[in-house]
Amino acid sequence: MIAAISMMRRQDAVPLARFRRHWLDVHGPLVQRFAGLRRYVQCHVLDSPLTTDAARSLRIDGFPILFFDDHAQRAKAQGSPEMDACNIDSRLFVGAVSRLVADVEEVMPPAASAGRISLLVMDPADPEGLEAAPRLRGLVHYRVRDQGAAPNSTVPHLAVQVGRMAQAWFDSVVDMEESATAWVGTSRALFVVEEHWLNPIA
Repeated sequence: MIAAISMMRRQDAVPLARFRRHWLDVHGPLVQRFAGLRRYVQCHVLDSPLTTDAARSLRIDGFPILFFDDHAQRAKAQGSPEMDACNIDSRLFVGAVSRLVADVEEVMPPAASAGRISLLVMDPADPEGLEAAPRLRGLVHYRVRDQGAAPNSTVPHLAVQVGRMAQAWFDSVVDMEESATAWVGTSRALFVVEEHWLNPIA
């Protein structure tokens, strides 16, 4: 399975609450109609004591993650009318965006008890070491294969280069804060996100 991950920064004139609502209620249903889409999650960035200065400096407000079986399925979505509609809608609330494609390695499937608040770790210094975190209830590695500007989009490119990402789940925010403290100084940037899963529409 592969993941198409975007790093989105909202327009300066768009308040955060309006950005999130438009992304969830207007933009999300457009993405749900992509051909070949297996799973789709919007990761809304939250402010947290765990948020690193490096993460704040990037001013990323959200990470949409789209899962496909393979690159052929992703290519179907890339050249579709649904993608064209998304690119038009993005102009209304997205200020800058960068897109990457990554191989997905599910190291530890998220437990049923895991909450909707997770950690996104950018360029961890010791990716395999994340597995040793106490109270960890799920872990996925994203190994980046390609990245750059969003294809066919007129939204400005957010020039952020990433080699690898990881996403980690816990049963509670308390467990997350206690377990992830050791990661803060060992990763390029660490984000706390709230997940919103939207089912694909066949």
